[in-house]
Amino acid sequence: MDSVYFCKQEIGKDVANVLKEDNFRHISGIVRDSSNPERKGYFLYAETTPEDLKLLDEKLKDLGAEKVEGEEEKKIVDAIKAEEENAASGMGMIFG
Repeated sequence: MDSVYFCKQEIGKDVANVLKEDNFRHISGIVRDSSNPERKGYFLYAETTPEDLKLLDEKLKDLGAEKVEGEEEKKIVDAIKAEEENAASGMGMIFG
């Protein structure tokens, strides 16, 4: 299961510290800067179990992060997955 969060730049260190906590170290997280000038900050894409996402939701909400949902979430997830696939295929060309 996955989820996307928008984090303002001011809480960046706090979010990084949450992801270093023992409860969350195993979560696969990808961070990408927001390209929208009206939303200065970054997006955190997290992939883990539903139980861990619930705990992460609570922690990030307390810090002021916004859970991204609907069409915007789909668009961000698709872009991140496409980027990851392109990176993986590039590595295959290098080592293939």
